[in-house]
Amino acid sequence: MEITYQQVTPYRTFAIRSLVLAIFILFSATSLRGQNALRDIPDPDPEVQLRMFQIADGFEVNLFASDPMVVKPIQMNWDQDGRLWVVSSTVYPHLKPGEVANDKILVLEDSNGDGKADKSTVFAEGLITPTGILPGDGGVYVANSTEVLHLKDTDGDGKADERQTILTGFGTGDTHHLIHTFRWGPDGLLYFNQSIYIYSHVETPWGVRRLEGGGVWQYNPKTKQLEVFARGLINPWGLQFDRWGNALLTDGAGTEGINHAFQGATFVTAPGADRVLRGLNPGQPKHSGLDVVSGSHLPDDWQESLITNDFRANRINRFVLEAQGSGFVSKQAQDILWTDHIGFRPVDILMGPDGAIYVADWYNPIIQHGEVDFHDPRRDQQHGRIWRITKKDSPLVPKPKLPEMGIPELLENLKASENWTRLQSKLVLRSKPEAEVIPALEKWLLTLSPNEADYEHHLLEALWLYQTLGRVSVPHVEKVLQANHPGARAAALRVATHWRNKLPDYQQYLNQALRDPDPTVRLAAVVSLQNETDANAAVMALTALEQEVDTNLEFALYTTVKALRSAWLPEILADPGYFGDDAKTIFALQTVTDPQAIELLGRLYADDQLPEKFRPQVIQTLARYGSGKELAILFKKSQQPERATSQRGQELDALILAARERNLLPENGTQGLLSLLESREEALVTKALLLVGSWKRVEYREKLVELIHQGSLPVKTAGMEALAQLEDEASKQVLNTFAGNTGNQEIQLLALAQLASKRPAEAIPMAVAAWNQGIPEEAAGELFGAFMRTESGTRVLTENLSTNTIPATMAMQGRKVMQRYVPWYRRNSAEVKNLVVALEKSGGALPPERMPQRLNENQVYALAQEVKTKADPVIGESIYRRKSLMCQNCHALGGAGGRLGPDLSSLGTSSPIDNIIQSLLDPSESVKEGYELQKVTKTDGSLFMGYLVGDGTDELRMRDMSGQETAIPKNQVANRENVPGSLMPPGLTASLERDEFVHLVGYLSKLGSSGDFRVTNEKFVRNWHAVTESEAVQFLLSGTVAAGETAALLEKGSMALYSMVGGSLPLEDIPVLKDAEGREVGLVQFEVEVLQEGTLTFEINSGKAVRVRMGTEELSMADTKVSTRVSQGTHLVQVVVDLTDADQESLRIQVHEEGDQPSQNRLVMGN
Repeated sequence: MEITYQQVTPYRTFAIRSLVLAIFILFSATSLRGQNALRDIPDPDPEVQLRMFQIADGFEVNLFASDPMVVKPIQMNWDQDGRLWVVSSTVYPHLKPGEVANDKILVLEDSNGDGKADKSTVFAEGLITPTGILPGDGGVYVANSTEVLHLKDTDGDGKADERQTILTGFGTGDTHHLIHTFRWGPDGLLYFNQSIYIYSHVETPWGVRRLEGGGVWQYNPKTKQLEVFARGLINPWGLQFDRWGNALLTDGAGTEGINHAFQGATFVTAPGADRVLRGLNPGQPKHSGLDVVSGSHLPDDWQESLITNDFRANRINRFVLEAQGSGFVSKQAQDILWTDHIGFRPVDILMGPDGAIYVADWYNPIIQHGEVDFHDPRRDQQHGRIWRITKKDSPLVPKPKLPEMGIPELLENLKASENWTRLQSKLVLRSKPEAEVIPALEKWLLTLSPNEADYEHHLLEALWLYQTLGRVSVPHVEKVLQANHPGARAAALRVATHWRNKLPDYQQYLNQALRDPDPTVRLAAVVSLQNETDANAAVMALTALEQEVDTNLEFALYTTVKALRSAWLPEILADPGYFGDDAKTIFALQTVTDPQAIELLGRLYADDQLPEKFRPQVIQTLARYGSGKELAILFKKSQQPERATSQRGQELDALILAARERNLLPENGTQGLLSLLESREEALVTKALLLVGSWKRVEYREKLVELIHQGSLPVKTAGMEALAQLEDEASKQVLNTFAGNTGNQEIQLLALAQLASKRPAEAIPMAVAAWNQGIPEEAAGELFGAFMRTESGTRVLTENLSTNTIPATMAMQGRKVMQRYVPWYRRNSAEVKNLVVALEKSGGALPPERMPQRLNENQVYALAQEVKTKADPVIGESIYRRKSLMCQNCHALGGAGGRLGPDLSSLGTSSPIDNIIQSLLDPSESVKEGYELQKVTKTDGSLFMGYLVGDGTDELRMRDMSGQETAIPKNQVANRENVPGSLMPPGLTASLERDEFVHLVGYLSKLGSSGDFRVTNEKFVRNWHAVTESEAVQFLLSGTVAAGETAALLEKGSMALYSMVGGSLPLEDIPVLKDAEGREVGLVQFEVEVLQEGTLTFEINSGKAVRVRMGTEELSMADTKVSTRVSQGTHLVQVVVDLTDADQESLRIQVHEEGDQPSQNRLVMGN
């Protein structure tokens, strides 16, 4: 089928007819909810969209193609003729009963060069949710559900008539996670992605290739070899290569912006991953699609920057990369295009042959997959657009007619500044006789002059052409390996790795690269060694430690050495000096869990042969995999008073971990605990107390009692926890005595909480007595919580309160804390329901819901309309920030905040208002992908409920309800299963008035929109910790604090604070302290990670009443700016605000990159 247009068909008539028909059908067949939803469908006229676009200065946008020429575009790629190939699916998200799949491949052409498509051809149809397309090799590669097809048109009618299945066996776990995002690499290899819920097992002539979860595939069309290129990420729909062949990815469900990948790179969610790489932009939005800017049409300062789609927030982002070590620093630049039209959903983006930017707009008010009903009538299945963005007053690139060019012209194209021209020219050359191309290529290389611009890049393009042709050239790869530009050397080594079996001097290339002064080349060498199998490869790889090792290099080295463990481990066990020095030996030993290797690692630790940078990881390795012998080494070290408190604390933490998770003690006994219990360092005393309990050392009972009586609250708490773990009758009696003792309420309540968790039946009479006597409400709630955390405790509490009453204030406190302490999956149990009745009998009935939590569909719709007309998002933000709602504890904005739930930065532009309302009222109704709960049953019968953070070889990393991460050894896991529901408890908004709820939803519905409720590109401090003790600020300002003491001082009392969406921290949120003169001040701190030393500049919204410190220094302020020279590493910055003299109502700090040598840095986010 071919549709030809002079102009786009009169759209409004078509759209109105389609819309009328759709409304008629839907109104006759859907529920009231569907009827309500139809009222919220935006006008699909592209002209409406176009008028709402806002675009960067100097640019303009026009409609390249729209429905019916193109419908629901998912991915697109150009062919050598400059035609745009698009995969289109109207089946997504699923086939309806009786429906026959008829998804299509469309080819769009702009035959007259006016920037608008005038021809649309259906090349193939009858496909099932095609998600990837790539013209090449005489046809087009297509991702069609579980398979990769290659379709050809052999008779020239513009329609596929030959179909070949290239690969099959890819997973089908989720329709929006199928294999997708096809791209040619500059090396002529085909790369494509798959997402987290896909498990692929693909048979190839080279053996079965497996990829479980997300990742990137690499396929060689000439040899039919398929390999896993990278693993991990959640839903990576962006893939592209920069000028030097570095792979870059974006994640449509991630939160870290741009990701730099290389062979073997592993990211979050990869099953079995012990270590993962992080993205370059923590806290940045989710992105789909990716391309690298090139060519004469766009500005010089845009060249090599990255363009990608924030489809949730209806905008197109640009990022600028700067080299940093073996990788990059990524900085977000001004957006290219943005709009408040909720139907604009850019999912793919490409530079075109004419130098313009082309954007595939999937067009849909609904983008959630599982979170919104598949049958929701707002799901659009009939529209789509391709937009075109150009620079005003800048000539377009003349579109080359590649198929008409001869071989010399195509070779000359390898010098073009446009990535598209160079790539397509190589692909066209691959289609020509090799016997003609190779001599012409060799002749062309002789014409190149070292003095011409980009000479070494021309050499690299020629090398990639050799690779694209499948022809090995030893002289040429050696020439590029000697290039001055490190990007060329690293790329040449990657090519050499593919040719390694045909290069006599390959090992020599690797040895030379491992000693290269540039880390990008060393990274390529370490990665290449993953393909080797002998012990010498590990020896070679570890030479990388002789120079600086950054994050990427450390990851690659760990992965390579671990992959080679079966080869080098026997060697090092036979000769501990096999690697030549201790640093290399220790690094290698950390990658394995073999008992003999761990024993050797322990000996090195005992002999103080450990470089400081390895200490924390080695201590953890010994704790998790060491025997009692290695634990004895840690225990002995922890008792040496001359050593740093922080090191001793790490060793004690490791011993606690080994006792709790492995039930393992030091083999030489536990003598020496007394000296730790009598230490003057409180931190060591509390850890030693926990060891007394974990090791069940009843001989220290009297010392425990003494410390419980005399110690600080942290010491009392640790002592009581230890006492509760002692299982002899005398210790149990002491705990019971403390719990029944009314002489010291603080001690009594600590004892009662421990007794309730251990032996609730014994605790309940004393707890009821305490509640009847009256105790502070917060303490009463914590005591209730001690019972409610376990099923047995809940049962005992219910049985007792069913026959006994307690004061109404206490019962009310118990009722309030049920949401916090009773997991959602137990709330419908008989015990919990009966407990509610029992508490209400004592007067613990909660006040009537001010905001009803159960609404029918019409009520939800009416409330959504009220939000649109009456909500004040400014008021809503203040409600969101209330501590009682705990929103910030679980959710982040711009990367700052809790991690239990999704980042909400673009919630308003990605979720309809009614869905936001439903999620607040019933959080378990729809759960965002990546936030599925898992229940882990351990071998001792205990349960752990939380989110899976990492699934390593030997352990699971889980995040619990408090946001803390816990490692669970897999040998302690009896069962693991996904469970429905959300950690967000229902009823959180019941205490709000209706108008407060409306304001809250109004705020949430604005997040991500243009204006005051969008997380901007500026680098504002958003993640703070406020000091809560006046002693700390007085000591800090005294000038007597020593280097290294600041962090410990400020950790004694602190609380997390987060900026508002605009970047400001309200002063009223900062705890009020007293300085030495009695003035009211606030002390907040934040961290900056400096990646490359230089000048660090802060701009503060007011220079009055603000003092800034870093380490032991107070920094001088010029007007509202502070600048200082900083070294590489993480720096803690303290800001003291005089709350009496402050002339602003909030504190806002922006990090600038100014001066001759600005540092490369990023703010530390998280919670």
